[in-house]
Order: sequence, then C-alpha cells, then structure tokens
Amino acid sequence: MLSCFRNKKYRRKEEGCFLKNGAGMLEQLIHSFYGNCNPIRMYSKEELKKATNDYCWDGMAHRDWNSRLYKGVHEDHGILVKKFEADSSSYMDPLELITNEAAIASNMSKHKNVLKLLGCCLECELPILVYEFPAKGNLSHHIYGDGQSLQWQIRLKIAIEVADAVAYLHYGMPKMIIHRDIKAGHIFLDQDYVAKLSEFRTPVPIPLGKTHVDVEVITGTHRCLPPEYAISGRTSEKSDVHSFGILLCVRRKEMG
Repeated sequence: MLSCFRNKKYRRKEEGCFLKNGAGMLEQLIHSFYGNCNPIRMYSKEELKKATNDYCWDGMAHRDWNSRLYKGVHEDHGILVKKFEADSSSYMDPLELITNEAAIASNMSKHKNVLKLLGCCLECELPILVYEFPAKGNLSHHIYGDGQSLQWQIRLKIAIEVADAVAYLHYGMPKMIIHRDIKAGHIFLDQDYVAKLSEFRTPVPIPLGKTHVDVEVITGTHRCLPPEYAISGRTSEKSDVHSFGILLCVRRKEMG
C-alpha cells in the first residue's frame, strides 16, 4: 500500500513537471515565433534513461556550463540527449533558457547546418532535449582535443556552413536572432563532416525596426566577445560576426 502511494505521488510530480514545462515552452513559442514550430517528439523519462544507459559517464559526448550531452540509442538510431543542471550562481532562470533553446532550435531544425531537435522530455524538473546524433562529434574536440585532424578543405567547408547557419539565424527567421556564443564547442559534425550549429539557450531577438538590443546579462565565451558588447551589453549581428571571426582565426592558427 505504501509503495502504491509513493508511485501515485511520483506520477503526480511527473504530471506537474509536464504541465509546467509544457506551458513554458508554449509561452516562449508564442512570444518569439507566433506559435510556429516544426513538430517534435515527446520522449518519456524512462525511454531516455534506457537510451543513454542511465546517463553513463562513458557516454558523455560534451559538457557545457550547465548541461551535459550524452550519446544514446533509441529505436536503433543514434541520438544526442541534452540534460540540464540547475545553476545557483546564474542570474538566468534555467527553465527560461531551456524553453528558449527549444523554441529557436525547433524553428531552425530544417536548416541543414543546424543540429536538428528531435524532441524533448517534460517529465523532469528541467526539460531534457533530444537532438540528432552527430557522428563526428564536436568541432572543439578536433581542434583542441585528440580528435582526428581536419584537412584544409574540410575546415573551409565547415566555415562556409557555419556562416550559412548564422546568416539564416540573422535574416531567415521571423525576427533577427543574435546567437551571442559562436565558438567551436557549439559546432558539431555529422558523418560527412557537415557542420551543425547548436546551443540556443541565450540568443536574443532584435525588435523589428531596430538594429541592436541592450541586454542586462552578458553571456558568451569571454575570448570571443566583441568589446562593445562585453562593456555595454549592446549586441547586434556584428557581435556574431566578431565571434565567427575569432573562430576562423583559431582554426587558421591550428592549421599552422
């Protein structure tokens, strides 16, 4: 009887998380993209736990400031599972960041150079996002780590593809979106070394008729930030161009 009570209590908690997280995502979609998005799948918590072998440490593909990405297999297909962690030191609401990423990623998923969002799980305290599996891993692994060295032709192709994804973010969306954190760690590669831009938690939209926006919280990787943004919080598409230029310089340096 006690076990039955605990199971019911656990299910009620999952249902509460589902309603809260689902409402947050819907609100973000309406606010940012007038309710438009590409269809995504709903995964259960148990499905993702099984797919990642209970989030095995050996299966971790990448780690960021408050998220971990795990390799997984679901229905005989590779997936990349993004699990978030609450960050008490951050001024930003983690749920707001995740819903922002889901809203933007779902609208960007049709672009061939954006990591495709397959679905999400809303049964946890913080939603879990599920992406396509990038077989060649993260670009930073090839540049800074022990990944396979990339030939010049492949590096040039990656640069062009990332530029195309950023241009789409700026000019192909209902509103201009500024990524604010373009770097090697946010670019993945598929089996054919096709670049996939990712990480859409902190992008900001530029209001219609405006050329820039002033933000209160400055985010991004310090070495990639343009000075005017780092000092004043004013950002525009030029901020992304600056970060992209830093990425090119790093890649050129690594070529020797």
